Amino acid sequence: MAVKGAEFVVDGTFESCGRGYVVAHLIDPVVEIAKPATALGGCPVEEWLDMPRVLGADRCERTDFFGFCLRDLADRKRLRPGDRVILT
Repeated sequence: MAVKGAEFVVDGTFESCGRGYVVAHLIDPVVEIAKPATALGGCPVEEWLDMPRVLGADRCERTDFFGFCLRDLADRKRLRPGDRVILT
């Protein structure tokens, strides 16, 4: 079942071509994420995608990792590694 309000842990942020990005993993990997989502931890997002090529320690694909493009580059500073955030 698709839900809004899914909880993530921020793994990191970066800037590329003047845009802010967040990489985070889903706390409950069984949850199906509803699109369109509008904000991550209160920071508006332009778009997001799952990242199925991330490998775990066992060399298996991790399907709980997602990338988010923030609408405002300045919001990148609001999200720190280890933060628990809600996708709304």
